Amino acid sequence: MMKVKEETIKELENLNPNELMMVYELILSFKGRKTKQRSKTNLPTYRKVRNALKQCKGSLREDILAAREERV
Repeated sequence: MMKVKEETIKELENLNPNELMMVYELILSFKGRKTKQRSKTNLPTYRKVRNALKQCKGSLREDILAAREERV
C-alpha cells in the first residue's frame, strides 16, 4: 500500500494548480464520507416508520385487511 501512496505523491508533483485543487477536493470528499457518523436524528427509515406507528392505536395489519376487503 505504501508503494501506491509513494507513486501517487510523485504524480501529484506533475499536476498543475487546477488539477491539484481537484484532487484535494476529492480527498476531502472521501474523508467526509468516512467521518460522517449516524446521529440520533439520522435514523434508518424503518426506525422512523416504527416510531411513527408507535403512536397509532389498534393494528395496522387489521386496518389494511379491512381496507382491502372494502375494495373487493
